[in-house]
Parts: sequence; C-alpha cells; structure tokens
Amino acid sequence: MNQEKLSVKTSTRFAVLDIETTGLSASEDQILQVAVVLMDWPNVGQQSLPERSKVSEWVTYVRPSPLLSSNLGPQEIHGIRRRQLIFAPSLKKSMTTLAELTSGCIVVAHNAPFDTGFLYAAASSHNIELNWSGVLCTLNMSRRLDPGRQQNHKLATVCERYGVALTHAH
Repeated sequence: MNQEKLSVKTSTRFAVLDIETTGLSASEDQILQVAVVLMDWPNVGQQSLPERSKVSEWVTYVRPSPLLSSNLGPQEIHGIRRRQLIFAPSLKKSMTTLAELTSGCIVVAHNAPFDTGFLYAAASSHNIELNWSGVLCTLNMSRRLDPGRQQNHKLATVCERYGVALTHAH
C-alpha cells in the first residue's frame, strides 16, 4: 500500500497502533504485543481533534510459538516477560481481532513500515486480510515537516514538540 496517497474523505476513523516484537525482522521475529486506539475525527479539515475523539482501545499480549523456547528479544526495551504471555491469545486470534477492529481505518504509527510490515506478515501467515484505508507514518511526517531538525525524530521528542501527552512509552 502506498503510504503517501491517502483518501481521508472515505474514512474519519483512525487506528493509532504500536507493536512490540522479539526483534527487527518481520520474517524471522514474532509479535509479542499489539496496542490500538481507535479515534473518530468527524471534521478532518479542522486543525485539532475534538475532545471526545477516542472511541476505544485494545491492548493484547500475543503468545509466541513455541512459548517455552521462543527468544523474547530485547526485554530491556519492551519489558515483556514470559509469564505475561502464558495465557495470551494466539497470533491468529490476535490478528483476527485486529483485522475486525481496524477494518476501513487509516492506520497511524511511528515508523509505520516496521509495525505494518510485521502486522501484514502475521496476518498473511493466517490468511487474514488487513483492510485499511491508508497508513500514516508519524516518523516520516516529522522528517518532512522539520527536515533541518537539530533534535531527533523519536516519538517522545515529536510528542513533546507538538504538545502531545505520551504515557507508558519505552
């Protein structure tokens, strides 16, 4: 999907998402957690989101396969421990729920190619279609809006610059 060509006229529901993984390769590593906040933006042309734009949120751990021998990757970054994954839903169940929740949405993520690459690979491995209206990458947007930026374009830095509260970030 071309991330640059979006049709905001066809959808005002946004799915802001983030994932945690065991590593950097969508073909070799696994998803450990998925978080989604659904937001409605009734008048996309206005400058800011209305106060009650948040519709719902969904967060789930994802049980890696096999659980006991799976390398959980950089725990110092994502903080996820094996005991948190014991009763987590399978990847198939998690991707099915994600597909239902985000169908028709414009997906928003920081470094979207990373997150969506993992999600497309995971969904595809179970013949699940992710039917999104488009994808917005806030990392790419930050780089385009402020190419000469002296500071970095990390999520925390970008949120601070634009006055967006960021909680529970790693």
